[in-house]
Amino acid sequence: MHKIAALPGGWNPNTEGVIFVEQSPAPIVFFTYADTDIQTLAAAHSILPASFPEIRVANLLNLQQQLSIDVYMETVVSQAQIVVLRLLGGSTYWSYGFEQIKETAQRNNIALFVLPGDNSPDLDLIGHSTVSLAVVNQLWRYFTEGGRDNYVNALQYISDVCLQTI
Repeated sequence: MHKIAALPGGWNPNTEGVIFVEQSPAPIVFFTYADTDIQTLAAAHSILPASFPEIRVANLLNLQQQLSIDVYMETVVSQAQIVVLRLLGGSTYWSYGFEQIKETAQRNNIALFVLPGDNSPDLDLIGHSTVSLAVVNQLWRYFTEGGRDNYVNALQYISDVCLQTI
């Protein structure tokens, strides 16, 4: 799994230039605002079998500029098979990226999971997923329960459902 360094507070348009998240493509791409998600995914990945599909994780705080979002969509997301997007506060908090990720998923036949980043259901948000709502709900429940073992189960679940790795 390729982790990115967390920048406290994310991008600041008054003091910083363009931020590019430089990662190589992978079958599974995970987006989140929460450092705890990133840390738990790293812990979960460490106990998955070596043959498990590669995962890339990006903190949405580092993808705030249209140019950085466009480059990441083109270089990483467009080659993924599964994308998990956990959003806090709904789609309006990452509106440009949200639209780009939906278009990229549709154009490249990517299984897109759009999930609330907390434990409050958001039917409007999950309705943008390209997989069945039952599958999205199951994945969301794994993340809501939290912990390394549930993240392991979540990753294995989406891999089995979308990549037929059973």
